[in-house]
Amino acid sequence: MEIHARIIELLEKEETFCLATVLVSDSSDTGPGQKVIVRLNKPMEGSLGSAQLDASVERVAQQALNENRSAVIEVESGCSVFLNILCADAQLVICGAGHIALPLAQFSQKLGFQVTVIDDRSDFANRSRFPGCNVIAEDFTVALRGMRFGPAAYVVVITRGHEHDVDCLIEIIGKKTVYAGLIGSRRRVRIVLEALAEKGLPQDRLDEVFTPIGLPIGAESPEEIAVSIVSELVCVRRKGPAQARTLRNAVGIV
Repeated sequence: MEIHARIIELLEKEETFCLATVLVSDSSDTGPGQKVIVRLNKPMEGSLGSAQLDASVERVAQQALNENRSAVIEVESGCSVFLNILCADAQLVICGAGHIALPLAQFSQKLGFQVTVIDDRSDFANRSRFPGCNVIAEDFTVALRGMRFGPAAYVVVITRGHEHDVDCLIEIIGKKTVYAGLIGSRRRVRIVLEALAEKGLPQDRLDEVFTPIGLPIGAESPEEIAVSIVSELVCVRRKGPAQARTLRNAVGIV
């Protein structure tokens, strides 16, 4: 299949992949503009004309996919490649339709996220409160179980009680997401994570949950809290989860 048609096909399937394009090359076998496609943990599609170069590009492209970060890299002496991470529009799922969800949905849409809001209360979860969003007024477990996530999915859990947090995270942790965040006090977070561990959820996945949620900017009002959350989402989207954790660690949040 011609590579540009393949790119369109993958985007239509909402797959995240790396398009590796040669920028500079001293080799007669590899010219600037040559491209290959690398998908996470799958064989590379195409060739740059050299088995050694293909192996090098595939290795760094897989790393870029894991970090969700585009970059220009000198793969070999005299050969530079642009690793461009491509994906469908970022999907943000907000579990909970309370006062923080309102500005969070608004800000996130302006930043290019496709927003879905879930709450089991129809007077909270409705299109009049969340214009432009996909709104689901249904039990959290039922709604999340029927959703298909992917490597461009971000999930924020801001429900009204820790029992709902548990229900949400049980469904979320079993799916592939680039970001899962949980709001709450230290006590509430501890209760939720301990409950999930007791239910047998893997500790390594629990450790990946961003909590307390958002970058530490001293936020107090719902709007300020929403800014702190969406700032963290942008950091993960542009720089990768590792960089977002670095910012948190810098101020003592582990």
